[in-house]
Amino acid sequence: MASSLTQRKPYIAWKAEFSVGDPSLDAQHRQIIELIDELHVATQRGVAYQAIRPFLDQLVQYTVNHFQAEEKLLAARQYPDLIPHQTLHEKMRQRTIALRDNAGLVTGRDLLVFLKEWWCNHIQEQDKKYAPYCCGALVRS
Repeated sequence: MASSLTQRKPYIAWKAEFSVGDPSLDAQHRQIIELIDELHVATQRGVAYQAIRPFLDQLVQYTVNHFQAEEKLLAARQYPDLIPHQTLHEKMRQRTIALRDNAGLVTGRDLLVFLKEWWCNHIQEQDKKYAPYCCGALVRS
């Protein structure tokens, strides 16, 4: 009999409408969705408590790297709402750091709900605003 975990649906399934029109940023967005799904699996297995601190360490590093890459691309593409977008990123970085620093007070389920809501809403509402700026020529370093 197959385990329900091997036959499970992902916590957040990547959808075509999540695409922002840039393969690199889409790959990074998929990466965070996969990271969130790993926490979901740990929660289902009852080991979320042990997984939360390492997960949050990864998430903090991810937010630093991803937000820098995204902001660099948006600056190169002259995205007019870059500064407000950077402000949203800074708030998320600070919130992620606060969660990590208080990992012992955070449950896996609460963290999953927060992340699903924030990341999906951020991609769907905020990142989609810059999508028209990502469909042009690739930025050359």
